[in-house]
Amino acid sequence: MVKLMLIGEPGAGKTHFSIEVAKVTGAYVIDVDEGAEPIRSKLKANNVTILHGTPWSTFVNSLKTAVRSDTPMIIIDSLTELKEIIKKHIKDKAVQSGKFYLQGMHEKAIQDPDTFIVTWELHPTIYDKIRDVMRTINSAHKSFIVTYHPPLGQSSKGEVKIFKEIIRICDIVAKIDRDTVQIKKDRFFDFNGDYSTDYFVQVIKAILSYDNYDDILKAVEEVK
Repeated sequence: MVKLMLIGEPGAGKTHFSIEVAKVTGAYVIDVDEGAEPIRSKLKANNVTILHGTPWSTFVNSLKTAVRSDTPMIIIDSLTELKEIIKKHIKDKAVQSGKFYLQGMHEKAIQDPDTFIVTWELHPTIYDKIRDVMRTINSAHKSFIVTYHPPLGQSSKGEVKIFKEIIRICDIVAKIDRDTVQIKKDRFFDFNGDYSTDYFVQVIKAILSYDNYDDILKAVEEVK
């Protein structure tokens, strides 16, 4: 089992890597970024199961489907877009009801639905839903990959905090830049430095091929 966080800027190759992994492992890809279909076609990865990840209600159903399936791995691409989808869900729900709730159940009325935006006061609700998603996949007894754009200098404290929380959950944190994967954290396999994406796809396949830790280490060494 492997729990991987893959970080990278837009266009760095996170979705391409996700489809490559799914092609050789049978992983389910929850496509929040809405960019997986053309890549699946390009890679001729017809065996890859792609589940829709937007809007929020569809994502929730797709996550349930993936958890209940016999797939060995769930890939969510990406948590960055998921945050925006959650934000839209909160806005639509608030506008529909004419009010919204802050933490502590303090109710506020919406004065003008046309100009209402989800302000920083509601961001804790967004991050709580991301925590719920991470708890769900972390307790599903499956491997997982989550992709994420790294927080920038202007990111809020809440965003940096949830980013660090996800890092703590994951066994491996890697940064992708086109054809190269740079390992930032590795809890078990002594990876460090830069690797080709093709090589690292095969490493993940080797990890998922065995249940016994010694067998996994042997398989990883053989890939090396």
